[in-house]
Amino acid sequence: MMATVNLFIVGISLVSLFGHLMRKISNILLVKNRALGDSVMGLSSVAYARALYPKANIIYAVPQWVAPLYKNVETAADSIYPLSLKSFKDFFKTYRDLRKLKVDHIHEMHQSGRGAKAFKLIAFFMGIKYTAHNHHLKEGGRVHDQGVIKPLIQRDLDGVYSFLGEKEVPKFLDYPPKMNILNSNAKKARIIFGVVATRLTKMWPLENYISLAKLMALAFPEFEVVIPLSKSVDDERIKNELEALGLPSNTSIVHIPLAELPKFFQESAFYIGNDTGLKHIAVAVDLKSFTLFGPEPANEWHPYDSKKHPYFYVEELACRTRVHHYCGLSVCDLKDEYMQCLKLFTPEKVMEAITTTCKDFLHSRDL
Repeated sequence: MMATVNLFIVGISLVSLFGHLMRKISNILLVKNRALGDSVMGLSSVAYARALYPKANIIYAVPQWVAPLYKNVETAADSIYPLSLKSFKDFFKTYRDLRKLKVDHIHEMHQSGRGAKAFKLIAFFMGIKYTAHNHHLKEGGRVHDQGVIKPLIQRDLDGVYSFLGEKEVPKFLDYPPKMNILNSNAKKARIIFGVVATRLTKMWPLENYISLAKLMALAFPEFEVVIPLSKSVDDERIKNELEALGLPSNTSIVHIPLAELPKFFQESAFYIGNDTGLKHIAVAVDLKSFTLFGPEPANEWHPYDSKKHPYFYVEELACRTRVHHYCGLSVCDLKDEYMQCLKLFTPEKVMEAITTTCKDFLHSRDL
């Protein structure tokens, strides 16, 4: 009897092992249904998944409005899927598309409530696996180091590793986001100012950008300064404020479609601006960047080589951590210390930091 039981257990084990070996992930859907910058940082996990499954068809799902950003670039993904889950019609279309693509594993990098409901249903009806990383969960679950505050790219990698990876946990500096530009041209003496942000507390004062542009005009008249803005209501307001402050002759405001932004960035000299989606595009196209950090910690939202991508950040500000490990205010309510996290960086101090880069760029053009 005991021998029979043992043979049965061995048989079950062999079947399980055989099933594991035979299970092949052929079509992976990686989802990052977040903002523009988040989708760019998600490319790191796409690259890691590609290293794990070099022969798999990897589909990267990003918000529908973000998808054009990847139209004219190559990434580690085989294709970009424009995702929308706003209505039942959207849900049904996504379900049909994923069936057509023969997706056999869905992984949501930064799980949302809507995404969880939709993808769980889709996975159920398709008979495939759905996994996700809930970044807001403090502990528990299967994700490596769940709840530990880390660079955002590392948290994404931890999630992919936990459900799709093997052996050692990947390190975020080994998987920087990359967008390879198709048909790029030589670099121009052009500096990009990233003046927008998702909230006011992340924005270096607009008058500082004007002052910095004027300093650039005096010290390095060879450079043009461009400020990319969309045609949204918020960006139109910023445009009006900048024009009211008086744009110097070396500075212009440009409206560039998302599909053309990566090439425009890659052909520029460097980026300087707020911690925003534009900064992450600069990093992904291998453009040197300088980032002005205010309420949020650089170690979390700047998971890059700080030598190539230096940043300005005031350490240990008491107001920043009075509630959480960062300041979550959309508008600063401090009277005596209003916006000290960003106002401490004067245009003169920033100009001093970028001077060497300006000189090096001009010298490289003369060689």
